[in-house]
Amino acid sequence: MKKIILIISFSILFSCSNSTENKPENIMSEDEMVDFLVDINIINSSRSFKNNSKINYYNIKDSLLYRKHKIDSAMFARSNFFYSSKPKAYLKIYSKLELKLNKIKDSLNKEFKNNSNKDKPI
Repeated sequence: MKKIILIISFSILFSCSNSTENKPENIMSEDEMVDFLVDINIINSSRSFKNNSKINYYNIKDSLLYRKHKIDSAMFARSNFFYSSKPKAYLKIYSKLELKLNKIKDSLNKEFKNNSNKDKPI
């Protein structure tokens, strides 16, 4: 009886693992999710403040992002559901997202610093 319980326990443990080995074909890869989430985060962040340029981020529609990434809302929803049910995979995606956003931020800070130094008299 103990062997049966042990076997059942192991089979449940391995069937509920965070592995993405059984990933369905109709979802985005982890890297595609990261790229899509980078775009969403940049656009949503830019919408939260008023800028003085002629570029209006309020006009960027979700459909444009879906076209850019060659997906539709259903594929994103399936992908998001799949990865959110796999905490280790989801954490990996968000770690990559954080790295990419930090690289962009550092690049912009460097550019801003370079431009502000050009304006200073010597």
